[in-house]
Amino acid sequence: MTLDAVIMLVGAIVAILPFLGFPSSWDSVLYFILGVIVIALGIVVRRRSAHTTSDAKRVSAKDTYVEAVPSSRDIT
Repeated sequence: MTLDAVIMLVGAIVAILPFLGFPSSWDSVLYFILGVIVIALGIVVRRRSAHTTSDAKRVSAKDTYVEAVPSSRDIT
């Protein structure tokens, strides 16, 4: 299951939780657990996006590309 699917699943559970008929004490505990899961998923997504952004910046900032142009002496 991808990270996107997990986020959507947790969101769906949060949306239907009030209609499942659990006692209010259970609802409170489940909301807390789901909130912690959402926070953890947010941290994972943020770290992944930071890694991909820094990798792209690192490649473009440090690499130097030199194009070899033949001189008149090389052309015969």
